[in-house]
Amino acid sequence: MPRFGKPGERIGYEVHPHPDQGPPLVLVHGFTASAASFAANIPALNGHFTVVTVDLLGHGQSDAPEDPAPYAPGPAIERITALLDWLGYGRVLLCGHSLGAAVCLRLALDAPARLDGLILINSMSAAGTPEWREAARPGMDELAARLREEGSDFLRTTRLYPAHSKRLDPRSRELLTQAFDQADPNGLAGTAESLVIDINSYERLGELAVPTLLVVGTREEAFARAVPDFVARMPEGMVRQVDLAEAGHAANLEQPEAFEAAVVEFARDLAYLPDSAPAGQGARRGGTALTVLGGALVLGGLALLAGSVFFVRGGDDDPEGQVRAAADAPPATATPTVLSLVAGTRSAGPGPGATVGSNQAATPTASATAPPATAVAGASVTPTATTGASAATQPALAATATRASTATATTAPPTATPTPVPPTATPSGPAARVSGPASAELNVPVGFVGTGSGGPVTTMKWSVTGGTYTASNIAAPSVKFSQAGCQTVTLTVFFADGTQKAATTQVAVGGGACP
Repeated sequence: MPRFGKPGERIGYEVHPHPDQGPPLVLVHGFTASAASFAANIPALNGHFTVVTVDLLGHGQSDAPEDPAPYAPGPAIERITALLDWLGYGRVLLCGHSLGAAVCLRLALDAPARLDGLILINSMSAAGTPEWREAARPGMDELAARLREEGSDFLRTTRLYPAHSKRLDPRSRELLTQAFDQADPNGLAGTAESLVIDINSYERLGELAVPTLLVVGTREEAFARAVPDFVARMPEGMVRQVDLAEAGHAANLEQPEAFEAAVVEFARDLAYLPDSAPAGQGARRGGTALTVLGGALVLGGLALLAGSVFFVRGGDDDPEGQVRAAADAPPATATPTVLSLVAGTRSAGPGPGATVGSNQAATPTASATAPPATAVAGASVTPTATTGASAATQPALAATATRASTATATTAPPTATPTPVPPTATPSGPAARVSGPASAELNVPVGFVGTGSGGPVTTMKWSVTGGTYTASNIAAPSVKFSQAGCQTVTLTVFFADGTQKAATTQVAVGGGACP
């Protein structure tokens, strides 16, 4: 997995390109979890979107600094927005689960112009009241102190440890256990004391100006009880609520088809996706494929810290009122054999230096109410009406921002936030583009993205000087440089008409410089 950011604070991310450059859907996981929390959903969602997963600092493949300051809400939001800039995304559909939902909500409040829509899944960090913050903080501080003093071994004797779970299939249990064993206690501690509580934005909910889908796993009773007040504080007509009656905390895993259908319908109602997808597009679930057993792993009933309200309140279905680990299923993405990357379509944001197109769907007329509820199997969909700010002064759920037909993001090293440049014309005829960082460290994987435009693409080939690459998806390889200096990454795109086009980018490696 490639990583982005300055050394010591890099975050892991993965781009799953859509074969026709579908718009970006960015997924952010919860506390103690990783991007793998959405692995079971990626195949179906990738049939409609370019899916981007992000590991929060201290989790998954991200760095885990000892200093708690980088985990705070401000730096956390800055890292994600800088990553979106670097990938070339102007506006995205952003989805978060649990702690990740609270992070996404804060990003929507701080930078609403970066989002076309927001999706929140079961999150007490987002829905908690000031009283919740007061009750939860002592437990989080004590957990952080114990992690720093003892490491995470003490958690392996609890129900938190995935290896003890009898509710997961063997493969999911194995993957979760491996991830847990590799987690850095500093990362969990820094997140516990600097992000889990401080990311809460209860007092700012009335500022929300981004159409929002709220996914509620109703078996998580504490969150379900918090939802009415949570929604009532948001502007009227801004939120659509989907209740998944048989789902708990990990609603996206416990009811995957209903969750995925709700996401797609929400995106269509925003005009973020076309009204319908071509026949056969999107992954299908078979009898044994993409199943998740048991949903979330929770710390039900564990008196981890005696006397701490945070760890004992709420029972098994209040995993954010306790310490928990989210369930996971093995990735099941497949590399497309044919990439139809066509100029002029809405770009999935191929990265810095790449031209980003737009499908410029007609902007619907704003309405004072949310769009009609859409029937979703296994879900109850409710367009919410609240007592917040007047819908006449807020964007309705169906409203979508007008996108520029073409924009270009500048190439920038992963240590800096890129500065957008004025729009440029999209070149006519077959063309190749390669995007990636302008600098890299020795033996540290970095990500590149390749695109072909101006006609159907049959295949791509990469070459790297001073290093090697791996590519589970041929359009988005991970490159590791073993030699310092100015190295070159070359992409050759082969088009269906027999045309070949090449593109290169230079990378300053190990402190070297490029002319």
